Amino acid sequence: MQERKRIRVNDEMISYFLSEKAVHIDNNDALKRAILKPQAAAEMARVILDDHQKQFNHELPITSTSLAAEIYGHVFPEKLAEAIKKIPMPDKFEDVLNKIMEKTDVIDAGHESIDGNRKIWDAVSKIIPLQ
Repeated sequence: MQERKRIRVNDEMISYFLSEKAVHIDNNDALKRAILKPQAAAEMARVILDDHQKQFNHELPITSTSLAAEIYGHVFPEKLAEAIKKIPMPDKFEDVLNKIMEKTDVIDAGHESIDGNRKIWDAVSKIIPLQ
């Protein structure tokens, strides 16, 4: 098991751990409260991605806005899904969107080789302003 780290975001302690190709953020009530303030998820994403770079001496191929989109998408799946579904899209994409919007206990965001939803979150980060 990887060492859990903690950062303070809006007076909430957020726990996460790092692996070579991913970051893993605990999805709990503290995270939900922390990201209610504007820019919180984007700032948290920057801090965690910087920490990953320091620990492993390389950047993950994830932007902070893409990671912020994934955080919001896992914490508030129904709100994000409603916003995205207003955009015309093929049925197949909507089915994939429904699947990845399911809430999980840990948000696993990483290199495309191990994170099958990376392209989706990258696209979402370009559609919905998060910074």
